[in-house]
Amino acid sequence: MEKIAQLGRLESRQLELQMIMAKSDAHASKCTKLGLNFAETYPSDLEEYEAARQEYNDNEVLIAELRAEIEAEEEEAPVHIPEEPEN
Repeated sequence: MEKIAQLGRLESRQLELQMIMAKSDAHASKCTKLGLNFAETYPSDLEEYEAARQEYNDNEVLIAELRAEIEAEEEEAPVHIPEEPEN
């Protein structure tokens, strides 16, 4: 059950990281349109983006591992079929 909770936390964090990257993407697009250098114009955004991207990629690996572990545990779990009551 802990693995499922951890998976949920990681997936929620991925959404937060996507929002951080999207904000930076909007600024990068603005810089491109105006002919500005993104790294010079928004240095903190660049740092946030790179950190968010790295964490996102790391989380993707963890999520895949957790899903595989959860799936393997589900396959190993015995299936309990309730007995039918006798009449």
